[in-house]
Amino acid sequence: MTQQEKEQVEAAQKDKREFVHLYDAHFDAIHRFLLSRVADRQLAEDLTSDTFMIALENIEKYRYEGKPFRAWLYRIAINEINGHFRKHKREREAMIKEWHEVGEKFDGADIEVKEKESKQEVVMHLKQLNDAFHLLKPDEQDLLSLRYFQDLSYIEMADAMNTNVNNIGVKLNRALKRLTQLCPQLSP
Repeated sequence: MTQQEKEQVEAAQKDKREFVHLYDAHFDAIHRFLLSRVADRQLAEDLTSDTFMIALENIEKYRYEGKPFRAWLYRIAINEINGHFRKHKREREAMIKEWHEVGEKFDGADIEVKEKESKQEVVMHLKQLNDAFHLLKPDEQDLLSLRYFQDLSYIEMADAMNTNVNNIGVKLNRALKRLTQLCPQLSP
């Protein structure tokens, strides 16, 4: 945690109106993470809002323990996603279907991929990858999203997932292996 962020947290703990600085600093990252986990922009916005409301309501409970403030926000966001999916299992199935519809409209930017495969093959692979991703355990989805959509380091991931760095490496490797087994076309 930087000195500036430490000061922002302390200020927000004394006066909740100061939380706006933390919100501004972390909104984009948390929103992108949530959007990478759900296919619905409105749902991602709602979950982002819920995440920051919980953080605001509990800011006085936050204690710096060597982990950055953003890790605490990711932990809240992960809990919100998991809670939402527990409550709305059917909605999750509909969201997976929506990912398929989005995939049909995919217009890949990678010219090399376009040259090697037809658009239809790319869409098919994206659907298979999406299906395989959603068959993973929620923790595995979180790990892959934090690593590959949020580009977090192993240390940042360990902070967000409340575990140690070695454990992150092992769990990420297992998640990738499982994803590869579920989606064989990912194998080299």
